[in-house]
Amino acid sequence: MYKRIPFILLSAIAIAALLPHSAHAGTPTLDEARELYKAGRYEEAAPVFEKELKRKPNDGSLNHWYGVCLYETGEYEASIPYLKKAASRRVLLSNYYLGQAYAAACLFDEAIEAYEMYVTALKKDKREPDSTLMQKITSARLGSRMISGVERVQVIDSLTVDSLSFFEAYRLTPESGRLVSNEELPFDLPQETPVVAFVPQRNDIIFMGYPLTGDNYDLCVSNSLLGGQWSRLQSLSATLNTADNQSFPFMLADGQTLYYAQDGENSLGGYDIFITRFSSEREDYMLPQNIGMPFNSIFNDYMLAIDETMGVGWFVSDRNHIPGKLTVYLFIPNTEKEIYTDEPDERLRRLARISSIKETWREGADYSQLLDAIAQIDSHDAIKPKREFTFVLCNGIIYTRSQDFHNAEALRYYNMARDVAAQLSQAKEQLDKLRRSYAQSSPAEKAKLQPSILALEKKIEQMRNQPSEYEKRARRSELSFRNML
Repeated sequence: MYKRIPFILLSAIAIAALLPHSAHAGTPTLDEARELYKAGRYEEAAPVFEKELKRKPNDGSLNHWYGVCLYETGEYEASIPYLKKAASRRVLLSNYYLGQAYAAACLFDEAIEAYEMYVTALKKDKREPDSTLMQKITSARLGSRMISGVERVQVIDSLTVDSLSFFEAYRLTPESGRLVSNEELPFDLPQETPVVAFVPQRNDIIFMGYPLTGDNYDLCVSNSLLGGQWSRLQSLSATLNTADNQSFPFMLADGQTLYYAQDGENSLGGYDIFITRFSSEREDYMLPQNIGMPFNSIFNDYMLAIDETMGVGWFVSDRNHIPGKLTVYLFIPNTEKEIYTDEPDERLRRLARISSIKETWREGADYSQLLDAIAQIDSHDAIKPKREFTFVLCNGIIYTRSQDFHNAEALRYYNMARDVAAQLSQAKEQLDKLRRSYAQSSPAEKAKLQPSILALEKKIEQMRNQPSEYEKRARRSELSFRNML
């Protein structure tokens, strides 16, 4: 859940800061290194354990401590031999960390084996594995299936940013919408419940993840109302909102394709990025699909946003294990999914982890002009388009300009609805004037006015339902056409 991602990191930093430093200025002693280890100061503790291992290379505890330090500082593959040795020396927790290290290195079959060995050891000790451990095994099995379908995507840049304001690094063109925090919303939300909300260019709907009931986040929407008011937050879809956390939504300009993040049994670990589409036939969203690697990892990956104007996408991850920081990745979306084939296993794992963004680049590609153009974008300099009308197509999709229509027949029907509505309004005004004249007229004048009044009343009655009927035809035609795209 979003509120727990940054604050866990910040809490670890705060606790570590309270730990007294070594009494002497030199290298910490082994006892001091163990205290640093317990406080999560792995980078400081690691050199001491490494030095001690040179004297005692087969010591199970030293191998475990050093292996965990390497794992916690992002050296996943380097940690594996030390954790393996510790596990062989019957250090119980080593197989648990070994499973995580294997999974982080995208060695999922090996991760499953290590986790299962840990489960066996727990049961021998008359202890039952908890749900978190069993979820890690489920996720490792998912990863084992996913690794053969790593998408060939060009990751052209990456940025290390503060975890609480990562979305400010996204530079989206006005046509793509914008990402905002609590402070920028047109209504109040508790500051202790931080959100990152998505607002399309039309500024008539807001998508966000928010804990409507309980602690878990659900995908929610708020719609603009007359007079500058906004509707209460409501659940976007019972199909999408489950017992897990759902957050960080982003809707493409088509108004149907939704990206969002979710944790739980269909995730590799933490938040994963999913995609779904709105079905006008079902009047609900279709079952979401995990978009796979390299976007998702065993860590938290979320807030995927596509800028169709610039032809780039963004997402953020904590896979690099930098306290208080996140990594924002900038990539070029594929029009059709293309996966790596015939790659050596080790290279495929590196590509799945985005070990090096340069390794994903196409030969001879030059991204400098694109990066320069993106750098010039001011995401908050969006010019609100002139509203011609308001036509609610379906859940979350509102047209305000003729250019919004994809289908010519639908636009023709909607223009007919507007024309008839205008004629109906004029007829009502004319009838109102005639009735006022009638009330003030002599009997002779009333007799002259009566046929005109009756004719207008009949005309209005005939036209009364025509605008809504034409709107229904426009809606059916447009939704039918969009479903064919």
